[in-house]
Amino acid sequence: MFDNAVPQSDVALRILNAADTLMASGGVQHLSTHKIAKAAGVSVGTIYLYFKDKEDLLNQLVYYIFARYHHYVEAQYDEELPLFEQYQQLWRLQWGFMLAHPTMACNVHQYEALPEFQRILDECIANDILAWSRFEQRGKAQGAIVDLPSKVLYTISIGTAWGLMYEQVLSQTHFPESILEQVIVRTWKAISI
Repeated sequence: MFDNAVPQSDVALRILNAADTLMASGGVQHLSTHKIAKAAGVSVGTIYLYFKDKEDLLNQLVYYIFARYHHYVEAQYDEELPLFEQYQQLWRLQWGFMLAHPTMACNVHQYEALPEFQRILDECIANDILAWSRFEQRGKAQGAIVDLPSKVLYTISIGTAWGLMYEQVLSQTHFPESILEQVIVRTWKAISI
């Protein structure tokens, strides 16, 4: 799903990474193709070889972010673990991904402001290819997870990691392991029966 939507050329990926970095430092409202081109080390015309317009570039950026996250999680996720341990693993993988990509944590509200972000997010959450979706379906089938919409379950559970990481990056502090462990247990209780 993601790989087909994301350009695979090194130049296009350099452009997407430049856009993401610039968004973190100046916000989406100050993002221009001229700034992106300069940061990526390409001409403005080169951007249009890979993206129809700025909106297409930003949509591809969202798919690129989801693809990176998906590959990161899939490489380490173990569906054979008991359900709660799978949940812990998914929460920690999300946290680890954000630790490895702090720009994405800074940009979470910028991404949400993009016109197509919610549609793409809904498309991704509803896709059975995602570890979260498979986990949720398995948990519901076992009668262990409450029957709420996917977006609600995600938001009140591992979605909390985005808010905590955003706070951690902005305040330049680190939540201790004991706090993270409590959050994992309490958010599990929010979605489990």
